[in-house]
Parts: sequence; structure tokens; C-alpha cells
Amino acid sequence: MTVNTRFINSIITSAQSHASAMPWTRGAARRASLSRRRDVSQTTTTTVTTAAKSA
Repeated sequence: MTVNTRFINSIITSAQSHASAMPWTRGAARRASLSRRRDVSQTTTTTVTTAAKSA
């Protein structure tokens, strides 16, 4: 059991010391990124060309 307890304790300390940025904490940077992505998708036009199929 000692190995398992050490492993669990190392995971807990690692999780407590690591600060990851969650999506809702990014705020303005996330909104800017989404707006750039939307702008690109709206300005990009796709043209569909129909080609004659050969038999």
C-alpha cells in the first residue's frame, strides 16, 4: 500500500501546485480568438465547381 499512497500523494501535490488556465478565465484573449476565427470563416468563400464525370 505504501507505493499506492505515495503515488496518490504525488498526484495530489502536483494538482495543487499546477495552475492551468481554464477557458472561462481567459476572457478577452478567448473572445478575440473566437472573433478572428469567425471573421475568417465568414470572409472565406467556397466555390463548388461541378466537373463532368467520365464513364
